[in-house]
Amino acid sequence: MKLLIFGPCGLLAALCCFYQPTDAALAAMSIDLGSQFIKIGLVKPGVPMDIVLNKESRRKTPNVISFKNDERFFAEAAAAMSSSHPQSSYNFLLSLIARKEGDDAFTAYKKTFPFTAFEFDEVKKTVIFPYKEEKYNVETLLAMILWNAKKVTEAYADQTVKDVVITVPIFLNQAERRAIATAAEIAGLNLLQLLNDGSAAALNYGVFRRKEITEKPMHMLIYDMGAVKTTATIVQYVLESTRKDGKDKQPTLRTVGVGYDKTLGGLEITNRVRDHLERVFRDTVSTSKDITTNARAIGKLHKEAERVKQVLSANTETYAQVESLFEEQNFRAKVTRDELEKMIEDLEPRIAAPILDALGMSQLKVEDVDLIVLMGAGTRVPKVKEILKSILKDKEISNFLNTDEAIAMGAVYQAAHLSKSFKVLPFNIHEKILYPVFVNFQTKTEEGRMKPIRKSLFGENYPVPNRVMHFASYSDDFKIEIQDADKNPLSEIEFTGVKDAIEKEVTDENSILKGVKTTFSIDLSGIVSVEKASVVVEKIPTTEETEKYEIEKKEFEEWEKEQEELKKKEKAEKKEKEEKNKAEGEKADDEEKEDESEKKTEDVEKPAPVKKTKPVEPKPKKINVALTVKETKTDNVDLNKEEVATAKKTLSDFEQKEQEKHDREEAMNLLEGLLYDLAVRLEDGEEYAEYVTEDEKKAILEEVSILKLWFEDDVSLDTKKEEFDERRKKLEELTAKPNSRKQEHIDVPKVAEVLEDNFNRSMTFHGMALNLTQHEEGNKTFTDTELEVLTKLIETTTEWWNEKKELFDKQAKNEEPAVKASEIAEKARDLEREVRYLVNKLKIASSKKTKEEKKKAKKEKKDAEEAKTDEGANVDAPDAETPPPAENDESTTAEPKKEAEHDASEL
Repeated sequence: MKLLIFGPCGLLAALCCFYQPTDAALAAMSIDLGSQFIKIGLVKPGVPMDIVLNKESRRKTPNVISFKNDERFFAEAAAAMSSSHPQSSYNFLLSLIARKEGDDAFTAYKKTFPFTAFEFDEVKKTVIFPYKEEKYNVETLLAMILWNAKKVTEAYADQTVKDVVITVPIFLNQAERRAIATAAEIAGLNLLQLLNDGSAAALNYGVFRRKEITEKPMHMLIYDMGAVKTTATIVQYVLESTRKDGKDKQPTLRTVGVGYDKTLGGLEITNRVRDHLERVFRDTVSTSKDITTNARAIGKLHKEAERVKQVLSANTETYAQVESLFEEQNFRAKVTRDELEKMIEDLEPRIAAPILDALGMSQLKVEDVDLIVLMGAGTRVPKVKEILKSILKDKEISNFLNTDEAIAMGAVYQAAHLSKSFKVLPFNIHEKILYPVFVNFQTKTEEGRMKPIRKSLFGENYPVPNRVMHFASYSDDFKIEIQDADKNPLSEIEFTGVKDAIEKEVTDENSILKGVKTTFSIDLSGIVSVEKASVVVEKIPTTEETEKYEIEKKEFEEWEKEQEELKKKEKAEKKEKEEKNKAEGEKADDEEKEDESEKKTEDVEKPAPVKKTKPVEPKPKKINVALTVKETKTDNVDLNKEEVATAKKTLSDFEQKEQEKHDREEAMNLLEGLLYDLAVRLEDGEEYAEYVTEDEKKAILEEVSILKLWFEDDVSLDTKKEEFDERRKKLEELTAKPNSRKQEHIDVPKVAEVLEDNFNRSMTFHGMALNLTQHEEGNKTFTDTELEVLTKLIETTTEWWNEKKELFDKQAKNEEPAVKASEIAEKARDLEREVRYLVNKLKIASSKKTKEEKKKAKKEKKDAEEAKTDEGANVDAPDAETPPPAENDESTTAEPKKEAEHDASEL
């Protein structure tokens, strides 16, 4: 064990290792929230943008959660349970979020997952999933999946991560976007933005090709067929300025066209393959019951159908085979690509429709599109590719994007941009508002009748985020309704306090009611909300204030006129005097000086003119009186604060329970590992047995035997972590001495090398120090006492070590060591400390001597220069005689002898 000695700089460096600034709040993440899979992006200081690997070291994670024995399972484990426990496995939750009873989505979900249990909330009419005595809404289940994504990211990043950008399909409505935002809040994430997935993929392309973007617009078509949806997005890249002067141009991404099919995706094709396999099984295998009555069989068949679909993308035929599919019957059937294409031939119009819709919205032709990208697993199906090539007129389909990760990577760049922890090059994104938002309200006509008014709040081309102010004339509390383009109600907003505000502020004829001002906003996630509302009252100046102003104004104008005339008069007098002085010459100059002196005296005696301030004209003042605003969502009943708090507690309880289980399993594994290790070491005659006495071996083996029986008979899921820890502690106490002996036999030789090295260095230094002292005159660098102390320390340490080493080498390994590594290290430290003290003293003395020599040389040089100056001054003096130097005067001619010196570095 080597002794570490820190100097001032070393100590500072050591402290910095413990107090380095943390990056705990700096990282940001993105989640490509697909219906079937999730991809996670990460950015943190000093690390480039990257895709997060999950616990199985995979770059994408199944978007599923399963429950079993009151435990949660995520990712691959949950996906594996989907076929064996379909009743408590929840897939494709995005297709059900913010949907109400009676929606077609539930019919399709029930057809795909017939054995997944769900019901509807009696009040909200939204779906809930029962598990034992608990019931979970979609927001809570989705929050659990997002929470798991957060934990996986934090484990990968080795720090806390909260800031997130989540990508979603562009066609999500207000209710669906709010529900996802609520799920992110429950999961403990700070949602920066819900970014449309087409924009995210396009951003991933643009940020790495900034130099290719010019003032000439470039268009790209992104066709994405995912698991349950298909979208076609046309984006425009252009270099433009956001300033009025046209300077500081930046690359801009603008969505110009969108087409979509909410229910067309790879899952639809998989379902058709599964239905085909069901029919083949019925026709070829005889069973007592129908296969569709068995949840596990349907789950296995669905999994095999997904595999068959993927294989047929690259092969013309394959075999579907499942062992013990139903009633212990094996299943094997041939499936060809031609059969698959016949199954989906009716989907051809739906496959092409999104592209046609996007082109129509953007008012572009296929020829106007510069780049085409295909994304999503569905586009790998040969028939789908064939249809797309036909509609795209065989235009080249580009392969410049990693289509599996482009959305997550584009979103993580946006996360870095929106996070306060990073500074990235700007890349403007103009999202398209797919569903315009309108406000519906009643207003009074001149005849006193109420007339319905409908106005647009946020149209298709409104930039996001944005704010809009709406004015209306009301004299009492009122309500307005927010609607979409199809007049479907989104929310009802009630304003109270109008009458009280009017009575308080409109008190006389000088108070004019201007109306009610309401501020609406749409945020980066495309969510519309009402920010605030107020009654606006204009206070016009009173007659007294106006009259007072007119009087003060008149007085000020008269004063200004007087000042102007006075300035003109002074200017004329000054000019006249200058001309007179010029004519009289020098006399005038003298008189002018006297006049100036008199004028200065007069100026001092004359009081300074009083300055007047220009009066401020009274203007109308606007007063805003805040109103109470209550918004009730009518498109979907969102979770209230209490429900969100309950959901957060549910997640917290699960996390605590899972942590306790993890700690218990870790404690159990530590004890089991120790038992196995000891049994092998003691019974198999390993080296470890040499350090154990017979009594210790007997006690250890007896305890090991007791613990093995305890594991077999008493250990259960109810066994607490503390019990495992207590039993491990007892076993560690029995093995403490043998472990200590073994460690000493490992450490002593290592520390002995350090001690012997210190011996050698101490002896060398001691000899050189004695040599230095013998040649020094006057004050010695080292005192006799210091050298005697070092001599005695070397002798006693040598004697001690020789004695201990002899005993240590002779004794058995299971005996207590005659010397410990810590004792040897202490002796080594004593030697090093004493030598270090003397070395430092030598350095100080050497430095002092060097300074004195420099000072002496400087003085001699100065004296020589002064003597030379004096000699030059007296060179002509007759009496100045310089005696000749003595022939043998050693004091002036011979160089002084130098004594032998030892440099500190040499010692």
